[in-house]
Amino acid sequence: MGKILRFHLFRLSLRRSQQKHISEFLNGLKDREEWLRALFSQTVEFRHRGVDYAYIPIESTDGTGLIYGRIGRRIIEVENRSPAHGFTEYLHEAWKAAVLILDPGDHKDGQKLSIQSHPDVGKPSSIAPRLIQALEERIDGLSYLTSVHEISNEEAFWDFVKRNEGRVTRLTVLLEVPNMFGGDQEYDDEMRKFRDIEHAQKVKVEISNPEGLDLDTERVHYTVEKAMSKGTGLVTARAMGKNNKFSSENQQEVALVEVPDDNKELSLEELKGEFADRILGRDEV
Repeated sequence: MGKILRFHLFRLSLRRSQQKHISEFLNGLKDREEWLRALFSQTVEFRHRGVDYAYIPIESTDGTGLIYGRIGRRIIEVENRSPAHGFTEYLHEAWKAAVLILDPGDHKDGQKLSIQSHPDVGKPSSIAPRLIQALEERIDGLSYLTSVHEISNEEAFWDFVKRNEGRVTRLTVLLEVPNMFGGDQEYDDEMRKFRDIEHAQKVKVEISNPEGLDLDTERVHYTVEKAMSKGTGLVTARAMGKNNKFSSENQQEVALVEVPDDNKELSLEELKGEFADRILGRDEV
């Protein structure tokens, strides 16, 4: 087996901004896909946890409609010159970069983001929201506000429920009010009302019973799917027993790409097309 590249998966949730002013940058942009394409077309430098980062878009003509880019971290190390120069110390500056792939489409599995897990760059779950913040800060007057959530493994939640059948005492779901709907009409209507009437960004649902909950219901299945598999929120649960807890934050979905040669890194060009579709799950649709 060769080297395995790991890509963390996220969902972007967009909601219309309440700002009155829209900048020239957004002039003529009408839908979410156009907005995401414009947002991620920018080059931006930013600091995150005391470290310099930069994002650059990469032009693509592979016909997939995907957005490609790289996120890099500046690294400064103390190194030594050759013995002929007395091993004198000097500062060496370099950049380490991870690949970003985004499907900006406004469809049932669209607005999905993947970021390569690169040990020298940082955790994708930490970098993703900071990158979006930095991109938005460059725009005077936002048409949409963008939130990002990890896509997590829903089966892990139901394994927890099965192991603790009748003993789960609390379930909490924090949901980003989505812009994409479909499936449960009653649920979607309620979420639309929270979004359109109360202008809510997030909705928190919590149910509890010290004697145990029945979670195998259509409502719970649909809500947990929205939060975890669809990537629009966070699920936590508690069951009887000491430290018997569950959090979707620990169940990040990861796409794996195998590089046949251990000493080889796949270039961005090689990751485009078929590999990108596989990473984002587009080959399964």
